[in-house]
Amino acid sequence: MNQSPKKWTRGLIVLAGICAAAAALPASAESIVTGGKTGTYYAIGNNLRDFVNPALEVKDSRGSWANVEDMSRTKGVTLAIVQSDVYSSFVQLRDSKDVPEATRREYAQLLANLRVFMPLYKEEIHFLVRKDDPMEFIHQIKGKPLWMDVEKSGTYLTALNIYSKLFQERPNAVEPFINTTATGEDEGTKRRRSALMSLSDPAYYKAYPKIDVMVLVGGQPLALLEKNMPPNLKLLKFDASQPGAAKVLQDYQKAAIQKASYPLLNIAGNESATLAVDSYLITANFADPQRNQFIKDFADQFCSKFGLLQERGHAKWKSLSWQPGSSLPPVAAGWQYSDKVKAELANCRGGTATATTTAKPSACSPQDRVTGLCR
Repeated sequence: MNQSPKKWTRGLIVLAGICAAAAALPASAESIVTGGKTGTYYAIGNNLRDFVNPALEVKDSRGSWANVEDMSRTKGVTLAIVQSDVYSSFVQLRDSKDVPEATRREYAQLLANLRVFMPLYKEEIHFLVRKDDPMEFIHQIKGKPLWMDVEKSGTYLTALNIYSKLFQERPNAVEPFINTTATGEDEGTKRRRSALMSLSDPAYYKAYPKIDVMVLVGGQPLALLEKNMPPNLKLLKFDASQPGAAKVLQDYQKAAIQKASYPLLNIAGNESATLAVDSYLITANFADPQRNQFIKDFADQFCSKFGLLQERGHAKWKSLSWQPGSSLPPVAAGWQYSDKVKAELANCRGGTATATTTAKPSACSPQDRVTGLCR
């Protein structure tokens, strides 16, 4: 992940770390940074506002990397959703000789104060190529034109981190673009659809940058691929026996993408070996006691409303890495739980949904009762 000093200083407005928080902010000013407005992170942020604390302001963002920087600026950002590999990437920046010393000090202070509110769910990493491409494995992408979304997005960070660990060099990253014929609810969706179009048919879309490999990160099945999957694409597989794989597995886990998730993809057997990264809801240690109290109260509210989140919120609330009544799972290297939250979650048994969502005996039809579907 070597970067030029100019690259890292350009536009970087990081304050003196989270501990130097400015004046106390009222609870109504607290916000969460998430992701694109059509993505799961944004939906989860809206669920936290709608079902846990209506005072929480939900902000969309470019992704994990930008979210950490937003939190460092302490403009009322008290919560963020990020991928767990953001920590190791910032560690590399903190320790890199190519990053200015002042910036490295700022990253060091930032990392010292980041905390996990709770782990969320695993996100699979999709490496897409054309079916007629001879590549079959992720370790074969060296030097290929690689689409990894915009700089400071979570996808960019993950692709950069994996590529650097495999090859000890920077990737040949394709500058994101928008095809004028691409449709979508926001620019992020249009960018991804534009990349899919160019990847699948480079001869037809020769006016746009050539893409040999496209990286997408998210819990399967990705809505983008469900609705817009070109029929001539396939997934690259992860081979844990290859050089560099051990380094990759320091930050990522082995995973599998199921054929049932993407019937149009060329997946031999029932699944394709890949990598996954954890997503976290994070906060920080703040100098302002009022903001720390907000986090502690939010943890209590979260626990009491957890049943409602599962009942009415996004489907991912039902597949978290943690569930009430279970012990908190280990977090990735470098991360630690917030002491304002840990006790609340460790003792949480989960709230119940409202009475209207509770199944009643009369809900079982005679037909279902006969076939044994309910009693």
